[in-house]
Amino acid sequence: MKAENWSNIIGGYISWIMDGYDLGAVVITSTILGKLFYPGIGLLGAVLPIVFTVISRPLGGFVFGYIGDKYGRRVSLLITVLGYSLSIGLTSILPTYAQIGILAAIIISMLRFIQGIFIGGDVAGSFTIVMESLNNYRGIFSGIMQSGVLVGFVGVDSLFTYLASVTGAEFITFYWRLIFAIGVIPAVLAVLIRFKMTEPSIWLKVKHSANPLKGLRELPQPFLVMVGFWLAIYAGPQLVPTLFGQVMKLPPSYYGPLVLYMNLIGIPSMIIAGLLSDYIGRRAIGIIGSIIAAIGSFTFYHFIQIHNINLLYLILLFGFLINLPSSITPAFLSERFKTFTRALGVGTAYNGAYIIAGFAPIYVSILSTFMNPFNAATTIAVIGFIIAIIGLVAGPETYKISLEQ
Repeated sequence: MKAENWSNIIGGYISWIMDGYDLGAVVITSTILGKLFYPGIGLLGAVLPIVFTVISRPLGGFVFGYIGDKYGRRVSLLITVLGYSLSIGLTSILPTYAQIGILAAIIISMLRFIQGIFIGGDVAGSFTIVMESLNNYRGIFSGIMQSGVLVGFVGVDSLFTYLASVTGAEFITFYWRLIFAIGVIPAVLAVLIRFKMTEPSIWLKVKHSANPLKGLRELPQPFLVMVGFWLAIYAGPQLVPTLFGQVMKLPPSYYGPLVLYMNLIGIPSMIIAGLLSDYIGRRAIGIIGSIIAAIGSFTFYHFIQIHNINLLYLILLFGFLINLPSSITPAFLSERFKTFTRALGVGTAYNGAYIIAGFAPIYVSILSTFMNPFNAATTIAVIGFIIAIIGLVAGPETYKISLEQ
């Protein structure tokens, strides 16, 4: 198992961790942010910080993906890491609605929008540079790298659980800020590592006079797969903390550990599925995993409504099953595009899907006016997996494809 430059692998992995940490910080604190910055609008206020964080990712993926193809993956990654380091730090010092009124809601919305641009751009470069730096076993590395998002979630969930348990009521008024402030530390580490990254030889061999936009004819099929995956994820594990806090009225000190376990069990799930995709294919794992994950989503949201149900066992089963299909994402996307357009293709497919899927919490909120929130979440998640399966069936198997094309 060889790599051209392990700094590329490590630097890319930290990208996934930061992606998970930043989004996880917004997700796990969504109920608190809703009350502090968007008071009076209930569940909608709790999901708005999540929505603003993801809807701008397509713009970042497109812009920095283009830069990565024309001027180098490393160049784009150095810009994006500086951008998201600054924005996550600023989130920790924002004044609340009670202090400056509606201006607080406007500022946090803008800041989360900007953060989404840099995180979206970071994904375009990190996916590409890692996969292009590997000679083989892209599937297991895909699972490892994609699970880095869950590592970020686990880190932020652990911090949330600890702070909520030791600070009591003051956590909601002040100590939630530490979650965003501490997020600057791994971001700074990423900056240092990225100065040691190098351009993959695959990219260096390409004539960069070609227009990356011309390679996007392959975009529709991977875009459809990503729409399906992200609809399911954002109506699934990304919505769970909001449902626990906003709908079930559980205290942060109680639901924090449950969310932590949900994300922790997803790490081996992704690694196992990624490894299997090296032997039976990305498409096979994506389809089989989506079917199993859909069943897991239905089971979780059905039984969570039963009074006195053991949430721990339920959340562990859900966390393992829901993460199986998306493990293929970095390898699958990298294999679907040629080198001269790979960063743009990966960034646009991965992040562009948020144009539709990023509103999954809103879809659930709207459906909740016709059915209970748990059934609404089940509906959106299952629709997502159906879309992903359709997309995978419509495209080729990719696991034997060389990236040097």
